[in-house]
Amino acid sequence: MNYILIGNGVAGTEAALAIRNADDQGDITILTQSAHHFYYRPRLIEYLAGKADLAAFTLYNEDHYREKRIGVRLNTRVTAIDPEQGQVTDAAGNLYPYDRLLVATGADCFVPPIPGADLPGVFTVRGVTDCDRVREHARQAENAVVIGGGLLGLEAAHSLVRLGIKVTVVEVMDRLLPRQLDAEGASLLQKMLERKGMAFRLGTTVEKISGTRSVTGLVLQGGETIPAGMVVISAGIRGRTTLAREAGLQVNKGIVVDDRLQTSVPGIFAAGDPIEHRDRLYGQWPAAREQGMKAGQIMSGKDTVYTGTAPAATLKVTGIDVYSAGEYDSRVGMVEVSREELVYKKYIIRDNKLAGAIVVGDPAVIPTVRKVFQGSLPIREIMKVPHTKGGDMDKWECSACGYVYDPEKGDDVGGVAPGTAFEDLPDDWVCPVCGVGKDQFNKV
Repeated sequence: MNYILIGNGVAGTEAALAIRNADDQGDITILTQSAHHFYYRPRLIEYLAGKADLAAFTLYNEDHYREKRIGVRLNTRVTAIDPEQGQVTDAAGNLYPYDRLLVATGADCFVPPIPGADLPGVFTVRGVTDCDRVREHARQAENAVVIGGGLLGLEAAHSLVRLGIKVTVVEVMDRLLPRQLDAEGASLLQKMLERKGMAFRLGTTVEKISGTRSVTGLVLQGGETIPAGMVVISAGIRGRTTLAREAGLQVNKGIVVDDRLQTSVPGIFAAGDPIEHRDRLYGQWPAAREQGMKAGQIMSGKDTVYTGTAPAATLKVTGIDVYSAGEYDSRVGMVEVSREELVYKKYIIRDNKLAGAIVVGDPAVIPTVRKVFQGSLPIREIMKVPHTKGGDMDKWECSACGYVYDPEKGDDVGGVAPGTAFEDLPDDWVCPVCGVGKDQFNKV
């Protein structure tokens, strides 16, 4: 069996590993236009701030692929898919025949039609090369504006603050993280970020970005002008679907897939940011990871289906821990809210299950809430976790998903008894949430 996978992001890489786990004989080749092996994209923000080098969050190096007998062709841009011939073509004219194909082409940043968005000094951040350009320009900028108060926008703003730049965040909605937080949780987060030096303009839009040879500022709806030596646009992403559309695959808002992650053409599957499953787009790293794993299993013959990924996000900005999952703003069910100084917790409970949750400012409770939401712990466990602030130097955080290993609690999923130091965990111990090894953990 010959497997070709287009894209080496989390969806393509996890699919390749899942195929190899199930099929020891098949030929697996990943084609990617990236110059780098698979890295943990959420940590790009640390790279942007100069707090981590690429090697620190490259999850699988060349030796790993060689050991798994997975071929990876970097700097290879696929230009065409030919379903009738069962082959793909790259920009150099090379042909790659396949028995089963995965389209995991990722996404590009969405840039709204704002006058001046093409000026030098206006950036989007999607990969390592983008971060390099931003860091280079930041050396000559005293202030910056980030357009977008969502997850990526706030993380980008945080990185610029760490570079010593004054940052203003502009968000069209009336609160930060509108896809993850309710009004009260967002208000608390804004207060905490303002203490860290960020400024905000909410409920407004950008009329234009000003400048001639380079950006000098922008004008908001209503006429307010904000000076800016650079602008970062973080207004969401758009899945790369052109390759699939030109190949005749059904594309609506995204590449349409069924519950087996198969496209409208038999033998061609898709996963990650470009796909539309049950009329839904995800655009989130955890969803892309699950889709990639499922696609790989299905492509290699496993009888399984993908039914969707429950929305959940973990964010850490300037040491502020935020977790949001499920129907966080629902009014259906029992709502439990806890408010303390710089801490906000909200649980939506329905049929004795956690239907939604928000946690702001309490890192100790997040791993337990995540497990309860995923169904691996009963809901009563939430109430057992004591409130804490800050971190413990003996705790270790997973760089891939944010899970925190607490020696006082151990790991009931992995059978690790409370009181077990991280250093004493077995060499084959893995993160109970995402499955990466001990080498992907960092001391908190």
